[in-house]
Amino acid sequence: MIKIERYGVKTVALFLDLFYYINKSVFLKPNWRVAMDYSKLISDVTELFDHDYKYAEWNVVSEDILRDDDTPTLILDKLYELDKTNLAALRGISAHPNASEDILELLSIDMNDAVRWGVAENANTSTRILERLSVDESDVIRYRVAKNKNTPAESIAKLASDASEVVRSGVAGNPSTPSAVLDKLSNDAEDVVRLAVAENPGTSALVLDRLAKDTVEDVRAAVAANKGTSESTFTVLARDRSAVVRENVAKNTNAPFTVLNALLGDLDTSVRGAVAENPGTSTELLEKLSQDVKQSIRSAVAQNSNVTDSILKRLSEDDDGYVRKAVARNEKTPVLVLKKLAKDEDWRVCESIAMNVNTPDNVLEYLAGYNDTYVRKAVASNMSTPQTALGKLAQDEEWLVRENVAKNPGAPIEALIKLAGDSDWRVAKLVTKNPAITDEALEKLTSEAHTRIKYKAYIELIKRATKS
Repeated sequence: MIKIERYGVKTVALFLDLFYYINKSVFLKPNWRVAMDYSKLISDVTELFDHDYKYAEWNVVSEDILRDDDTPTLILDKLYELDKTNLAALRGISAHPNASEDILELLSIDMNDAVRWGVAENANTSTRILERLSVDESDVIRYRVAKNKNTPAESIAKLASDASEVVRSGVAGNPSTPSAVLDKLSNDAEDVVRLAVAENPGTSALVLDRLAKDTVEDVRAAVAANKGTSESTFTVLARDRSAVVRENVAKNTNAPFTVLNALLGDLDTSVRGAVAENPGTSTELLEKLSQDVKQSIRSAVAQNSNVTDSILKRLSEDDDGYVRKAVARNEKTPVLVLKKLAKDEDWRVCESIAMNVNTPDNVLEYLAGYNDTYVRKAVASNMSTPQTALGKLAQDEEWLVRENVAKNPGAPIEALIKLAGDSDWRVAKLVTKNPAITDEALEKLTSEAHTRIKYKAYIELIKRATKS
C-alpha cells in the first residue's frame, strides 16, 4: 500500500485523482488487489514525467510517449495540458489508442485539420463524435470518418452520397459498410470509388462479378485479388488481357485448381511465379514449375509450403543462389538439407538457414560466429536459437545483432538486463517490451536504469498490472 505520509498532502489529492483515472482508463480495469500497486506505478510514472519529460527534447517525448501504444491515458492527458498549442503533440494524442474520450471530444473541434483527422480515424472515438465529424467541412476528415469501422450506419449511408469522390471511396473501402451501399457504389462514375468496392472484403460475389467486366484495369485486378470472388469470375479473369489481373488471380488462395492449371503455361513470368507462390497450388503443378527455366519461378516453388521434400532436395543443389536461399528459408526443408546448406558459400543462403526455426541448435550456434553481420542478426532473431548463443550475440559489436537479441522472447534474462544498459538507445529501448523480461527485472530497472529506460519499465509494469 502507498505510504501517504511519505509524500504529504499533495500526494493525497493525487492519490484520489488516480482512482478517477483508473476507472476512466481505456486499459482493462485492474481488480482491487492490484489497484493499489497500479496506483503506485501511475504515481511514480507521473512523477517521472513531471521531472524528466516536461522539458525534454521533442523527439524524446514523441518517441517515448506518442509513439508508444501502451502510454497510459493519464500521461496523454498531462501532455495535452502541458501545451495545448503544440500541433505535433495534439496530432499524436488525437490518434493515440489510449486517448481519453474527454480529450478526443476537445480535439474533435480543433481548428487544425490534422488534429481532427486523428480523431476521425481513432478506433476509440465515440459514435457521437464521429457523427459530428461526418459533416465536417473538410473532405479529408469526412473521408477518415467514412473509413472508421465505428461510424454509425446512418452516417455511412449519408457519406455514400457525398459530393466528394474521396469521401465516397472511404465508404466503399470500409469493411463495415452495408452490402446494399456497396452495391450502389459499385456503379459510381469515379474509378477510385469502384476500385475501393472491388478491394472491400465485404463486397458480394455478385457485385464482384459485375466489376470484373470494368474497363479499368486496376478495378479488375482488385476483383482478382479479392477472396470473395467466385470460381466462375476467376475463370473469366484468368483470360484477361492484362498480366496484372492474371497475376492477381494466380496469387489468390481461393483460385480453383483448374484456373491455376490454366495459368501454368502463361507467357508472363510474373503470372507463373504467382502460381508457384500460391500455397493452394498442388504438388503436381509445383513439380512442373520447379523445372521452369526462370530462376524467380524456381525460387517461388522453393518457398511454397506445399512443396515436397524431393523437390526441395533437388532445388537445394540449384546453381542459382536465390533458389538455394529460398530452400533454406522453407520450414518444410529436411534437417539434413539445412545442415548441408549451412556450409554454402553464399552468405544469403546462410542467412536464410539462420532464420529457419527448424534449423538444429548446433547449426545455429555455428552460425552465431559467422563473419557476416546479417547472418548473425538472423540467428539473433530466431526464436529457436539456444540461450547460450543469444547470450554471446548480446555482446556482439554490431548494434543490429544486439537489437535482435533484445527483441527475441527466448533471450536469457541476464542478457536482457545487460542490454537495457546498452550504449545504443535503439537496442536498450526494446528490452522492456520483451515478453521474457520478468516483473522483478522491470522493477529493478525502475530504480537503477537511466531515465528513458526507467520510464519504459514503468509503462510495461502498468500494462501488465492492468492484465492481472
